Amino acid sequence: MFSDEMISLDCPCCREAIYQPLSWFKKTYATCPACNAGVAASQFAAAVGTIEEAIDARLEELVAGKPHGGCCGGHHS
Repeated sequence: MFSDEMISLDCPCCREAIYQPLSWFKKTYATCPACNAGVAASQFAAAVGTIEEAIDARLEELVAGKPHGGCCGGHHS
């Protein structure tokens, strides 16, 4: 859904941070911009899955709304 959201994950080869759109980490094969090593989507699958779950949870909160306390969310008499 948000495949163009920018994220940062460490390269499994050189450990440098790779800052790319989420979709980049899902490519079957890509090249690390820091060390030019070949990296595969499977190397990032666990981290990408966790990030996608967090994005989904954030979207659900935005759509459903979180209960608010205080003057803005309470009933006024």
